[in-house]
Amino acid sequence: MPMLYLILLVLLTATPLRGQELPPVLTEEEFLARVANHHPLAVRADLQRDRARALLQEARGGFDPKLYGDLAQKYYRGTRYYSVAEGGLKVPTWFGVELNAAYERNEGYYLNPENTVPENGLFAAGLTLPLGQGLMFDQRRAELQRARIYQQATAAERLVQLNELLYEAGSRYWEWAGAQGAVEVYTEAVELARARYAAVVNSAALGDRPAIDTLEAQILVQNRLLGLESARLEAANAAAALNAFLWLDGVIPLELEADTRPLDPASVVVAPPEPLPPGTENPALLRTRLKVDELEVDERLQREQLKPRLDLKYNALLAGGVDRPLESFSTRDYKWGLTFSQSLLLRKERGKLALTRIKLSETQLELSDKAAQLSVKLAQADNEARVTVAQYELARRNASDYARLLDGERDLFRAGESSLFLVNSREVSFIDASLKQLELMVKHRKARLARRFAAGLTLPVVEGGTLPSE
Repeated sequence: MPMLYLILLVLLTATPLRGQELPPVLTEEEFLARVANHHPLAVRADLQRDRARALLQEARGGFDPKLYGDLAQKYYRGTRYYSVAEGGLKVPTWFGVELNAAYERNEGYYLNPENTVPENGLFAAGLTLPLGQGLMFDQRRAELQRARIYQQATAAERLVQLNELLYEAGSRYWEWAGAQGAVEVYTEAVELARARYAAVVNSAALGDRPAIDTLEAQILVQNRLLGLESARLEAANAAAALNAFLWLDGVIPLELEADTRPLDPASVVVAPPEPLPPGTENPALLRTRLKVDELEVDERLQREQLKPRLDLKYNALLAGGVDRPLESFSTRDYKWGLTFSQSLLLRKERGKLALTRIKLSETQLELSDKAAQLSVKLAQADNEARVTVAQYELARRNASDYARLLDGERDLFRAGESSLFLVNSREVSFIDASLKQLELMVKHRKARLARRFAAGLTLPVVEGGTLPSE
């Protein structure tokens, strides 16, 4: 049975399913919301947040208190040479100081005199203080800052990926809508051409029209059918491209139902977009700015490496087993030490610092260039979104005027005062005008998407399932 379930799962995930829970009319908002919630790239982008949280937790672990213990004993020919035992607790702090508390108990016939402690052991409590390198900044603090920056950068990266995904998906949606609109235009033209052909055949049979008109009417039907088949091919290809963005939970591919349609072109809003919200910033800029912040952390750490290493260790001592430990405490009982180290030439440290500063300069230049490019793209998309409004209105009027001319020419044709050639010519002009209107509608909606993409405004789709109104 488990093998059967595995086979069914493989078949289910390998075979695209017909669109589930898709409405008969699929709007852009519904489509993009489904892409944002179910596409594999969107699901993968959400996993980046978990990665960032895990890295932040790992970095915070550098400040976790640590227990330690050490036991060393030596026995030879029945004599216990020594038994040295020590255990304690170390607590790193954000300020670079490490607090520690320890207890040691040592004994043995050949015990090293420096390890001699009271019979009940010896307590020690103190700190390790870096006076040079590590006082103002160290590796632990750098890792924590990097993790926090990475968490923000991951959120920005997630928005960048979703922004690109939704832009591509939205573009495919409007290409599909335009292709479906062209199919409807040619379908209507085929129906009218067939009706006219039937009328011409009847008129020719009655002797009202020459028989050659039936051939011309038949050629007209064939030409319209050719246009319809080409439009259907474009629509099928557009639907196939759209299917690539339809998924269920990022695992199961879906397909559009045969009767699923986009918005009616007549109901699509073609109007100047509203001003962008103040403070809008593309997440790609934020991502690059966070790279600058991370390199500044690296630079600070590299500058810290130029300082000499000078660590002060101090521990107050207290004998174990005393009844009143505070009263028996004496400032004269302690141990301390200094540790010093310094590279004479600092070539390794200075080289790392120079490389980090070069990377920082490169990233700052990249940020300036990216900001300029996005500003240009935003201005271009905004211009196109506004200009196509006037162009669409002109195309709509042209299509309406050509429709009136076509209706008038048909009336003249039925009255015997026109010819099939003139009717065909008016019809071709009307079809071209209708297709131009569809083309400008698609161009306008894609320009609005490009404007939103350049501004980084796809987030409301992800969080709320709806697009921001424009």
